[in-house]
Amino acid sequence: MRRIDRLEGLREALAALALTIARTHGHLAWFLAQCSSELAPILHWRALDAPDIHAFGTHLPTGDELADAENAVRLLAAMLARTGDGPAGTS
Repeated sequence: MRRIDRLEGLREALAALALTIARTHGHLAWFLAQCSSELAPILHWRALDAPDIHAFGTHLPTGDELADAENAVRLLAAMLARTGDGPAGTS
């Protein structure tokens, strides 16, 4: 998968997380806010090469950085799916 597509998916996940936080309260909201803080470096990544003078403080992510962020998003999605699977009244 191309870097631009990978970065697009990560930014979409971060946007969805921000929208969810806006509609969530309590402990879950605090947890999701911390998750979004941990994923915030995604906002400083760019998908295309650019001269430093035109990069506005962004940088190209390494393959490992992209993989780590994608794994974190997958783990978060899995955890949230498990959270919703509990019996009624236990969440």
